[in-house]
Amino acid sequence: MASYVKPSLLLLFFLLPLPFVGGSFLAYQLSLFLIYAIATQAVGYVWGKAGILPLGQAAFFGCSAYLFAGILKATTNPAMQILAFIIVPCLVALLAFLMAAVIFKGKQHSGPFFSLITLALAMIAEQLSNGATQITGGFNGFSGFGEFLSIDPFGNLYFLVAFILIGTTLLFMIIDALPFGLLIRAMAENEDRLRLLGVRTYLLKASAFAISAGVAALAGALFAAHQGIVTPSSIGFVLSAELVIWAAVGGRFHPLGAVIGAVFIGFLSFKIRGTVESWEIIIALIFIFVVLKLQGGLWGGISRFLPWLQAENKPAYQAPDAEIMFAKDNQILQSDNVCLQIGSVKILNDLQIEFPAAGIVSIIGPNGAGKTSILNVITGNLPINSGAINLGDVAIDSRPVEAALISGIGRKIQIPSLFMNLSIAENLLIGTLAARARIKDLLSLKTLAWQSKEIKLLKQQQSYQFMQKDAEIVCNLAQGHRQFLEFAMTIASTPRILLLDEPCAGLSPEEGSKMSQLIVDYQKRHQALVIMIEHDMNIVKAISDKVFVVSNGRLLASGSYKQVSENPKVKEIYAGAGKS
Repeated sequence: MASYVKPSLLLLFFLLPLPFVGGSFLAYQLSLFLIYAIATQAVGYVWGKAGILPLGQAAFFGCSAYLFAGILKATTNPAMQILAFIIVPCLVALLAFLMAAVIFKGKQHSGPFFSLITLALAMIAEQLSNGATQITGGFNGFSGFGEFLSIDPFGNLYFLVAFILIGTTLLFMIIDALPFGLLIRAMAENEDRLRLLGVRTYLLKASAFAISAGVAALAGALFAAHQGIVTPSSIGFVLSAELVIWAAVGGRFHPLGAVIGAVFIGFLSFKIRGTVESWEIIIALIFIFVVLKLQGGLWGGISRFLPWLQAENKPAYQAPDAEIMFAKDNQILQSDNVCLQIGSVKILNDLQIEFPAAGIVSIIGPNGAGKTSILNVITGNLPINSGAINLGDVAIDSRPVEAALISGIGRKIQIPSLFMNLSIAENLLIGTLAARARIKDLLSLKTLAWQSKEIKLLKQQQSYQFMQKDAEIVCNLAQGHRQFLEFAMTIASTPRILLLDEPCAGLSPEEGSKMSQLIVDYQKRHQALVIMIEHDMNIVKAISDKVFVVSNGRLLASGSYKQVSENPKVKEIYAGAGKS
């Protein structure tokens, strides 16, 4: 917690003395840009952490400003004003959550589309505020309301704004350190993998956006109290664009970056716009320089010299095992006349397969036979055109991808699909959280100490000591280590059905032997069903209890390795040679 408090103390150190040094007018001016800094923090969080660029964040800022101004005009009761100051941002956050959840559920990868929707909202809101003269005052603005809690905008309001800014800085840093924040960062990097780990990412996106909108709305309420008037310029595109620019220049990956961007660039533009004719060009050049040369903005450059300000988000692995219990009733997985067609290409043709309740099953066949597509229709990555896929009595075809792990189906991708810019410890923790963590767990720092029994067993083996290097960033790992790390992440939630797409691809013969042993050990330990696609026939022969041969999207043959290798039809289309 100490590492989160440091930036807040730094802000206190710089902000609190300013009114005594620069006087009330400087405090009044600075208050405005600190309010903008709060709104910029909101933009920076949802953009820098969740990967969602909000082009119309001023819509929430301005909407809150109008609403709060209306309440200040309607009542001078301090209790009612405080209640409104809390409820208005919460209401805006709720509306933002509902809007984002509907959009992202309908189209999972709709980031650019969503950004344009927020931009459209800001433009519509600006037009409405200009046109609804009886309600908003139109171009002249909404005014005539009293002070918030009788606080003088040229006096103590500065301290209220400063303390709220310190609070939002602390809030965003703590959110980022929580398991919720870890999943947000993981989603921005590899959303498809996170969905296979049972996470409903559309709700994650909606939650991040709601937090952002709520904080922007909080800033909007402060803006109304500070200015004493709310005009259409506070709800439109220009302010939205400025918030994005300030976040980019200051640094969208840290809340202090937003403060630097809003105060430095905002205050600079305010000072020079009346004296320098082409002041916009100066601001644009600063923006271009920072974007090109400083990926983390000004804060990214400053923080290199102040490492003690950085929060350490390293999970500690000392907690008791927190295993999820999937159904162990040996439900049979089967496909019944499954057809899959994309455009004019038929991928699966009346596929009929009944898998055993347990054991290691290999699916083999030539390239383009439909092997990976079989795994895709089981997990819901591809919706089938006809037929059915059942797990016991439950139809599991064409479900959302995140529902697969909840049914006890875990999957490893052909090319290691990891969270490359996160650490080994963070990747393993994400696998441990999969289908296990509830909302309360995602909001608890204690959850960072969770450890899967499967990961603990792997770490105890000499061959996988690299997994103990918690802080190592995954992109620095060799290909073989990435394969083993993804396997560990996949089995961390102890799925009863394990889908492995070429788990030994890119491994040396020695590494392939180790991976094979891990698969066998896992299957025996949990009496699981392992469905494996593998081109190395030596591995298929060594560990498979049953082999299915697929050709042209149909089941060609099944049985033991010996039986299928001697099948004349198989010999025609498939040569069973091992790797050289």
